[in-house]
Amino acid sequence: MKIVEFDIKKLKKITRENCFICQNKINTENIVFENKNFIAFLDYYPSTLGYTLLAPKKHYEDISEFSKKEFDEMQNILFRIVKSIKKNLKPDRIYLLNTGEIVTHFHIHIIPIYYETHTNFVDVLLRKRLLKLTKMERKKLSLKIKKSI
Repeated sequence: MKIVEFDIKKLKKITRENCFICQNKINTENIVFENKNFIAFLDYYPSTLGYTLLAPKKHYEDISEFSKKEFDEMQNILFRIVKSIKKNLKPDRIYLLNTGEIVTHFHIHIIPIYYETHTNFVDVLLRKRLLKLTKMERKKLSLKIKKSI
């Protein structure tokens, strides 16, 4: 695992027409959960170990577009993912975040926080320090989270 800088230009190229979530362009080794309505996967630009995104498969841009049933299902999945990350990775805290600023497909950031390496939440959210994991490291990490969901 290496530490790298964040490339915002690359991320800004994602539009609704080439939405990687809608087009199912998520590498299988990154997936920690999937059913017919939702997918959760390791972030491609993680600022912390276990940084995960949860998204509906249907392209929603705002939480108000969900049906009550979809919202409840998402909350249940979110709860299970958070429990698994807490159990398997032992973070001190977990942040939950949604902005929809660059990638407009609704998704929730599940951000494990480790106090020994993250003393400032702004640096974590601004992605001043990114982890670059190998394909094998991602696969092992996703399996570790997946096993307890």
